[in-house]
Formats: sequence, structure tokens, C-alpha cells
Amino acid sequence: MGVNKLNIKTLFFVSFLFISFLVVPASAVDTVTFDPVTQYRSVYTTGSLGFSVSTTEASDIVWLLNDVVVKQSLSSTFSSYSLSEDEAATYNLTAVVSGSTETRRKTWTVNVLQAFNVSFSPDDTVISSRLDREPVFRLNVSEKSDVLWYLDDYLISSYSDVCNASYVPDLSETGNYSVEVHVSNPNGSISNQWYWVATPTPSQIISGGSGGGSSSGSVSSGEDYKNILVKEVNMQVVNKNVLTAFSFTEKSNPISSLEFTSSVNAGYVRMSLEVLNDRSSFVSEEPDAEVYYYININPDRTGLDNKISDTRIFFNVSQKWIDDSNIDIDSIRLNLFSGHGWKIFPARTIAGSNASENSHSNITFVSTTNAFGNFAITGKVNTSSEDDMVVIDMGGDSTTSYIEDSSSDEDKNTSGSKDILDSVLKSMKDLFIKRNPVNT
Repeated sequence: MGVNKLNIKTLFFVSFLFISFLVVPASAVDTVTFDPVTQYRSVYTTGSLGFSVSTTEASDIVWLLNDVVVKQSLSSTFSSYSLSEDEAATYNLTAVVSGSTETRRKTWTVNVLQAFNVSFSPDDTVISSRLDREPVFRLNVSEKSDVLWYLDDYLISSYSDVCNASYVPDLSETGNYSVEVHVSNPNGSISNQWYWVATPTPSQIISGGSGGGSSSGSVSSGEDYKNILVKEVNMQVVNKNVLTAFSFTEKSNPISSLEFTSSVNAGYVRMSLEVLNDRSSFVSEEPDAEVYYYININPDRTGLDNKISDTRIFFNVSQKWIDDSNIDIDSIRLNLFSGHGWKIFPARTIAGSNASENSHSNITFVSTTNAFGNFAITGKVNTSSEDDMVVIDMGGDSTTSYIEDSSSDEDKNTSGSKDILDSVLKSMKDLFIKRNPVNT
């Protein structure tokens, strides 16, 4: 009898389990999705992390942070929570999903790290001062970090596990310099950049050491200042893949402007242009043409030569020089000197005026270059004999060509004389146009 009662109870319990499995499908486990899947996460005190829950049926979703309810979404199929804490610690975030058939939960462990703070000085990005009054660049960081100082992209000093660091440039030449600092530790990295415009000292200005006839500031080319007729310096911000133009306004400077596109962010760049009295001491040979002017063009940032494209140089040539030197206007070129000699770049006329109207006018050309350095504007003397003699073929004996005076014999055929005169006038007109080109 006792055995039968035990069998009945066992059978009832097994039947209950079987019915329970029928009522709660095995797929119910897959009806809730938690995101992210990974349990352990980390974030800085300045950041945030997103968490979400989605279900296939309406459920009550409760969020708990360290067992304290921070959000509830009732009868919802989706809920999210953004964790953002300004105190460094370890937090447990739990999502509890209560549906009609089951309750599911997931707990994430979030490690909130203290983000480090860095202050830099000076506050200004561009600082201008004399060489003998160097600025002091400083930083202060909230936790021990590694610090790297760069001058014009060259590493000049480094420190490990420091909270304070400073740099004072020690330079002897005027110019525009980039000062950059990189700060890093296990919690991240940050950097800052300044541009220092170093101007000449009073003694340099008096002695001419800052460059003869230059505007304020200088980019040293090494040229003897006695050979510099005029010097101009123009500063622009050079951004990556942006056309940058430098303009020059001195009347005795044949270069009016230059422009190029850089493949790198170079920051502030000072472009120096020197018009010379004679050939540069860095040039070992004369170009194979008449020289209008020798010119040095140099930026204060090294390494730009192989990173420029779409380069255009606009320059003016005096019509008087062209006429006085009998220069063929089509032969005018821009030349760049290298260790292998002169590289010649073609030039195109873009503006000008008739010399007979104004003998002091300029003709504007545009050319290109693939680098900076020592330039020369040149032109070749026109040696064509056609400029000195007009030969008209009158027909007949092929060995005899002459210009016939149509007024010497009134009995000659009138129509033939008119043809000869028209031919002479046309030749004279062609010669005048050739000697006095008008370019538009």
C-alpha cells in the first residue's frame, strides 16, 4: 500500500514537470537580448557607456546600479541606459526583465577610470617676441605622465612620470617656429601646439642681421644681405589639401604672388622672397639666357618641397626690358637651380599692354615649380633676320626678289602696282605686330 502511494506521488511529480515544459517553451530563453554581451567594461570619468535590452514580448524592465533602482520601463519591448559617472570606482549595473513566463537578468561590471586633466600655457596659439625674450611653454597634468617636446617636428626633450614640464627655446635666428608637446599615460594622451614668431633683437636690426630691406620678421636663406635688393615675408596658415596663396606688394619685386596645395597640415608658414642684385652665392652657373632678376623663395618650414602640388608663381616683366634687350617674349621662362643645373619651367602670358602705348608697362606671366630655392627669370634675345628685312617675292626670276617703287613709273599697270603696295603694307603690318605683341 505504501509502495503504491509512493509510485502515485512520483508519477504526479513527473507529469507536473512534463506539463511545465509544455507551458514554458524552451525557446523562452532566447526571447531577451542584452547589449553589450561582454560582462566587463571600462570608461573614463569624462565619457559614457550605453547598455540596452530588447524582448519579443512586452515586459517590465528595471535597471539597478549597485542594487539601487535607477530606471524602469514598464510593458516595453526595449529599454536602454547610459552609464556616466564622474567618480572613479567599480560599478555593477543590472538589468531585470520580467515577462509573462519568466524573469531574466544580466549584470555588467563597469570600471570607471579617472580621466586626467592637463592645462597648457600660454593660452594663445601664436606668440610673437624677440629672440632675446623667449617665451616659456608650460603644462600641468593631474597625474604622472610621459611628456615629449618637439621643435619643428624634431624631438628635443622628454620626461617620464612627471606632473609638470616646461620648455624655453634657445635659438639664434629669427623665423616662425612650431612648438608641440605630447602628454600620455595609461588613461590616454593629449597634445598641444604653439607657433612662435621670433623677431630680431635691436642689435640685429641695427646691424642688418635680420636681412637687408626686409619687412618685419625674417626667414634666413643664408644669402649675403649686401646682395639682397628687396626682401618680403608673408605668413599664411597651410592646411592639408587647401590652396594657399602668398602675396607680395613691393614694386621692385617681380613676383606678385605664389600659391600651392600642400599634402600635409603645416600650420603657420612664413614665405620669404628675396630679389637679388646679382647671382646668388649658392648658384654655381649662369642660366642659358638673359637674366631679368635672380630671386630666392624659401619657406620657414622644411620638408614642404615634396609635399606641394598645383603650384603657380605669378611674376611681372617690364616691357621696357623686353624692348631694350630685344627679348623674344615667347622665350621668357622661370628657372630653378639645383645641383644638376638649371631646371626650366614654361611661362604663359596672362596680362599685358602694348609697348607703344606705355613703354613702362609690365607683362604678367604665370609659371610653376616643383620646389623652392634659387630662381631666375630669363628671356632669349630675338636673333631672327626677318625682323630686319622684309622680302617680297614678286614672281618671275626666282633668284631676284625686291621691293618695287610703285610711284616711279605712271605708265605701269595700275592694278599691278596696287597689288605690290598691298603686299608691302601687309608685310610691314606683320612686322609691327611681331615686334609689338598684344597678349590677352
